[in-house]
Amino acid sequence: MTHHLPTTRPASRTRWLVSLLLLLLLAGVWPASANWSVTKIGGRDYVSDENVKDFYRFERFVSSGGDRLFKHPTLIMRWKSGSQSIYINNILFSLSFPIAEQSGHAYISTIDLAKLVDPVLRPSYIKKPIKFNTVIIDPGHGDHDSGAKGVFGWEKNYTLDLSMRLKRELEERGFKTQMTRTTDVFLSLGQRVEFANRHSDAIFISIHFNSSGSRSATGIETYALAPQGTSSTDGSGAWSSFLNGNVRDAENIALATAVHAHVMHELKATDRGIKRARFNVLRGINKPAILFEGGFITNYAEGKKIHTEEYRNELADAIANAVVKFQKAVGR
Repeated sequence: MTHHLPTTRPASRTRWLVSLLLLLLLAGVWPASANWSVTKIGGRDYVSDENVKDFYRFERFVSSGGDRLFKHPTLIMRWKSGSQSIYINNILFSLSFPIAEQSGHAYISTIDLAKLVDPVLRPSYIKKPIKFNTVIIDPGHGDHDSGAKGVFGWEKNYTLDLSMRLKRELEERGFKTQMTRTTDVFLSLGQRVEFANRHSDAIFISIHFNSSGSRSATGIETYALAPQGTSSTDGSGAWSSFLNGNVRDAENIALATAVHAHVMHELKATDRGIKRARFNVLRGINKPAILFEGGFITNYAEGKKIHTEEYRNELADAIANAVVKFQKAVGR
């Protein structure tokens, strides 16, 4: 079982932290004061908590037992030794490898530092970021592929409805949009990827809703493609192959952060985290791409909320605002 850092905070405090994360993503300026000093642990490269503190010039660093706190005027980052997740401004991020501990120090893998922490803290440092004016919206499922059966309806209908609302919101903000489907038709995952890759100067957002055999499961999660050499969040083994989508690893996680943080801030939903996986629809995409899970339609209370137009309007508005933030941060 993964041990997460405490998340219980007053609602106003949580909103403040998420707002700071959005401001940080928008600013994208974080000077470094030194190089990373790499330590081998179990044959893998890691960087110590002290090195991270010095590199990113955190003004305050607290080490207490297995807990680590890094604090900057616009950011709070928390680690816990042995955990495969961290919190940045109270947003949950799943790591590729657990936080290690050695000789009284906590260590983060260089893959997680380079492919997750650094793009989130310093999006303006991403090399050759995409300049985009188009958003490709991918409503999950369709036709005989109905997706999950919810308490009040089928996933395929909710994904299409939310996608149409998102299309309108993005166009109102000046973006061009392309949709993999606009009606109840079936598209293979390969067809979705091929459609996306035909469009240049674009980002890709695949829209889904979640399901679980446990009716108590609730919350929102956002996925980016797992980096080369790492395991997926779902526990599948590490891949040594470099996938087409891995070219955009840094932008993928920055886009996921913008969308997830903005939705958390606007909708106050349960945070299931920003995760990495090798979903087929993300593997072959040659542009920044994420898969967004907008809540559990198998949960009665959340499914009832998802069934309302008001909730789907709020989701569309939050995602569209996040795309604006992302464009300003890295789409220079």
